[in-house]
Amino acid sequence: MPYYFGVFTSTESADYKELLHQVEENHVGGFILGTQRGPLGIERSQVYPTAALTNELQKHAKLPLLIGADFETGTAMRIDEGTSFPSPMAVAAANDPRAAYTIGKITALEARAAGVRWIFAPDADVNNNPDNPIINIRSFGEDPQQVSEYVSQFIRGVEENSGLSSAKHFPGHGNVSVDSHLSLATVPGSRKELEATELVPFRVAIAAGVSSVMPGHLNVPAFEPDPSVPATISRNIMTGLLRDELKFKGLIVTDAMDMGGVTSQFAPGDAAVRAVEAGADVLLQLPVPDAAMAALEEAVKSGGIPAARIDESVRRILQAKARLGLDKDRLVDIDHLNDKFAKPEYEAQAQAIADRGVTLLRDNAHLLPLDATRPLRVLLVSLSADADPYPGENIEPEIRWRVESLTTLRADTQFASASWLKLPPPESYDLGIAALFVRVADRKGNVGLPDNQRAVVKQMLASGKPVVVVSFGSPYLIENFPDAKTWLAEFSTNDVSQRAAVRALFGQVATQGQIPVTVPGAEKRGDGIRLAANPMTLQPAPADLTSRLKPAFDLMTRAITDSAIPGGVLAVGLHDQLIVRPFGKLTREAKSPAVTANTLYDMASLTKVIVTTTCGAD
Repeated sequence: MPYYFGVFTSTESADYKELLHQVEENHVGGFILGTQRGPLGIERSQVYPTAALTNELQKHAKLPLLIGADFETGTAMRIDEGTSFPSPMAVAAANDPRAAYTIGKITALEARAAGVRWIFAPDADVNNNPDNPIINIRSFGEDPQQVSEYVSQFIRGVEENSGLSSAKHFPGHGNVSVDSHLSLATVPGSRKELEATELVPFRVAIAAGVSSVMPGHLNVPAFEPDPSVPATISRNIMTGLLRDELKFKGLIVTDAMDMGGVTSQFAPGDAAVRAVEAGADVLLQLPVPDAAMAALEEAVKSGGIPAARIDESVRRILQAKARLGLDKDRLVDIDHLNDKFAKPEYEAQAQAIADRGVTLLRDNAHLLPLDATRPLRVLLVSLSADADPYPGENIEPEIRWRVESLTTLRADTQFASASWLKLPPPESYDLGIAALFVRVADRKGNVGLPDNQRAVVKQMLASGKPVVVVSFGSPYLIENFPDAKTWLAEFSTNDVSQRAAVRALFGQVATQGQIPVTVPGAEKRGDGIRLAANPMTLQPAPADLTSRLKPAFDLMTRAITDSAIPGGVLAVGLHDQLIVRPFGKLTREAKSPAVTANTLYDMASLTKVIVTTTCGAD
């Protein structure tokens, strides 16, 4: 399954011709939809070009193609217009495994609408190593039983809605300190220890009916004695452990074969042959597909790989395609794509899940929830540990309309260095918000804040003004800031997660999350301060306020009687009380409908009157 990118692609372009070469000459069985790196960061595929390109490739394929994608956090992880869900760790913080089912279901439905039928998720890793640079928030947590619950629910959500799910990264990628995209990572521990931790979610996944399992580029001494052999090409792990011991009957798909965990050890053709010999059915994202194909053909011709070994995999693949109905209907219904993709109800469910996962870990100063009904001057400093042209893009507008004034500063690792920032004088603002963004990204090698960004946070904490730290992503950041008195966390960096954090910050939703991992020296699993929601709601005004407003009501009535206006709506709010009173008709015509409390009027040109009156009163 080679990689492809879902954007407009000319039939005369080299990219399109390469895709056709893979379909018509190499007869590949499918593709993996992905993203690409652009000058402003990661660029995602687009849904209509993805659907159109998929149909083009399907029409040229002798057998229907199986399209897959990494949709761990919903289709928006790879498709720009898709529904975005929080990261698995943020989902687990809400302590409701049913949310994982909802995510799996919606992801499968949306993916199918775009032509993607194989979901390379859920992540079944147990993140029991705080220094893990590549799993982190992609895991549901550090407890094998908790992880298993969410994994099984996600699998059910996908499989019951015409998708193939994939548990990864077998036999467990959580207890490593090396990014397998860069080099071969080693999973420590005895067989007994791995049986009690790493393997637990995979056993549950198999019992839940997962269609496929993805081994990682991991050396696991407990199961594979050769230190140079990753699980991806280990017969001991893929056939001996997964097939023979765990009795897994579904598809085995390798992790991307262009990752450093395998390319640092083996040439593309050699790696492909070794993976198939070890028991892999599908080779994912090969660095040189032609070299892999040539090496496999030669291995079969020479007898190195028995034809029966190839037949086993082909049978499993064809059965999976038939189960999805691809033999009867392989094309995307583009005419009805906008009826099935990115529905508002999907976005609403994603936001609700994100809201429930917001976790308050500290509030020693009792700052939360913030009161949006009172004048508040806020300094927002958004710091991203990644290349990000606009850190805080989603939270800034969410905060701005709730406060009197908002001063913003931003820094990242590529476009604006934190060393350039100059904090305003403390007397110029009432409250500081430090928004920290730490994404889990391949080939980055860490999930921490750069030193210059940490220095900015510490400068804010030492300013003497109250500061709320809002962290997005890695839960382990909190151990670096023991002086932070208020710490609100959302273990995800996605847009819905950013909106959820601001909603909790101002009391629009309750904070009820519980951290799913232990932060050494700072927090233990299950910690989380619960605060009830304090939404801004208005109550109907009591009778005494109505009587006090009689002169205003009389004025409206006289204006209508004197033909100054045909009608209008008077709305008066006092504290949390509201009275709305309609008067007259919409127009002066005799048959004109009466004004109602819900009648809307154009509010243009009020600035001149209100500002002049207010200044005159002063």
